[in-house]
Amino acid sequence: MTRAAAPLASGVTSDACVPGATVFFRHLPKTAGTSLITTLANVYGEGRCQRFEAVDGTVAGRVQEIVDAGDGGIVLLSGHVSLETVARGICADEFTVLREPIARLLSMRRFFERLPAAERESLGFGERISVRDLLASRHPQVHGQVRNGMARFFCGADAFACTGDPDHPAPAECPAPVIAAAETALGDMAVGTVEDMPATLRAIGRRLGIPFPLESPMENTTLRSSERESVDDIRQLVEANAVDVALYHALAERLGRAGAIPERGPDPRTLFDPLPGQRYLPPWIPGRQGFEICRVGQPVSWIGPTGRGRIHLAPASQARTLCVVLFAVSPRYPADRVVFLLDGRPWPRSLVRGPGHEVYRLQPIPPHAGVLELAIEQPAAVPVAVIDPGTADERNLGVALLEIGCDAA
Repeated sequence: MTRAAAPLASGVTSDACVPGATVFFRHLPKTAGTSLITTLANVYGEGRCQRFEAVDGTVAGRVQEIVDAGDGGIVLLSGHVSLETVARGICADEFTVLREPIARLLSMRRFFERLPAAERESLGFGERISVRDLLASRHPQVHGQVRNGMARFFCGADAFACTGDPDHPAPAECPAPVIAAAETALGDMAVGTVEDMPATLRAIGRRLGIPFPLESPMENTTLRSSERESVDDIRQLVEANAVDVALYHALAERLGRAGAIPERGPDPRTLFDPLPGQRYLPPWIPGRQGFEICRVGQPVSWIGPTGRGRIHLAPASQARTLCVVLFAVSPRYPADRVVFLLDGRPWPRSLVRGPGHEVYRLQPIPPHAGVLELAIEQPAAVPVAVIDPGTADERNLGVALLEIGCDAA
């Protein structure tokens, strides 16, 4: 970026977390988890989400500490955390998303190919990775994933855990109790499939008490199809992952017959309930959709590819005035054309330009008994490469959320 956002005067303040259970998203690798984690970080606010990037022997203790801390702390846990690493039941609500196993493995191969050369070589791979290369790998991070990785991840058994140990049983030796354990766990936790993401997002919303539609704000390029695989490639993958293929199709068929997940009452932690006199940075603003996730060290949240960010406001007994601070991608960006909508209706606002940011003061929002949707529509998005030639950033950006202040009307 060639334009620097000016620091704002406020600190990070946030309303207290409403009592409720910690939610655990068990993310099986290459199941569109990055997109879904972005969606849920919007829902709860990044400040209340903990993603385990590295899974080691300390994770179980860290999860227990977060759960014991209870109210006012982390709401959402996520990561590639198998049931052998952290036993099922530590959180009141745990869920996962399934993906057709062969598609998942082909996506994994494309992911490995896009790694930096040094990281790819550390896994024992060259620039191009064939299905044969994938299946022949003895690297701990690969071996277990490409041999019934879903069953290994969800069975919870040491003898068939997702560690990638080459000494684990071969697929043909996968014992019946392991299959039964994985099927039972997945039967409780699976809410949908990557192949039908709209239905999966609706199911997650109902299960978690999210009182507004969820959306996936980013494209996962490893979901794209490839024409490099031969029939024999697919045959080899099916043979090495027969348990996963059987589990997936049985569970997907069961999900299709199950009907809608019973809807819970709205979880207040999923709504933005600002207090007069307080100012909030994006990681502490729940109830969002359509924004990118806040990056580490950069507490700004760009509006995503749809060009429309939504913030869902909790019911309020008093009128409130919101001041929305945005950061535009360029000093010449048409910030005066940013539109605010309240439940679909244009909402009046004034605009004051600051050094490196724009402040929009909205007309007072009257008391309301239900959830209100405040939408921010950007007039245009600019390729980052136009502003910063030579960048590897392929995004098109317009405006980012910097802060929301609340005053009594």
